[in-house]
Amino acid sequence: MFSRILICLCIATTPVLSLIKIVKNASGAKPTQPEFCLVTCAGSTGAGITTWTVHAADKMVTTVDMSECGFVDVPVVTTSLAGSGWHDLQKGVSAPWSISKTGFQIAVLDNGKAPSVSLAQQNKWHVNWIAVGFVCDYENGDLDTDVVIP
Repeated sequence: MFSRILICLCIATTPVLSLIKIVKNASGAKPTQPEFCLVTCAGSTGAGITTWTVHAADKMVTTVDMSECGFVDVPVVTTSLAGSGWHDLQKGVSAPWSISKTGFQIAVLDNGKAPSVSLAQQNKWHVNWIAVGFVCDYENGDLDTDVVIP
């Protein structure tokens, strides 16, 4: 009986290996870091709580914080705009800019219904995002042993 419980505990606590591969990094170059340093980190700015700032009559911007991911270099980022209405008429949200290892910005541009903070709040617009990047440094073939992989 005890051996069955022990086997079950070992299976339940064994980490699951996820195969992630980046063939080109955000600069378009082949990455030099080892693949075991790759992580996928995802998040959302939150339905109804996203902070939008008007930058022009036809443009709103929000800043996405992904500092908790622990990236050591600029990751590859994919985004989408979600909400309960009018978000499907906007453009620009699939084009993140000012991407860094800790965050990026998204602009929502007019495409038939001028974006406004009140429209975004009323319809709970928010940005969902997925980033894939490295969380440990690898220089000259030596892995930095001080790095803690989140």
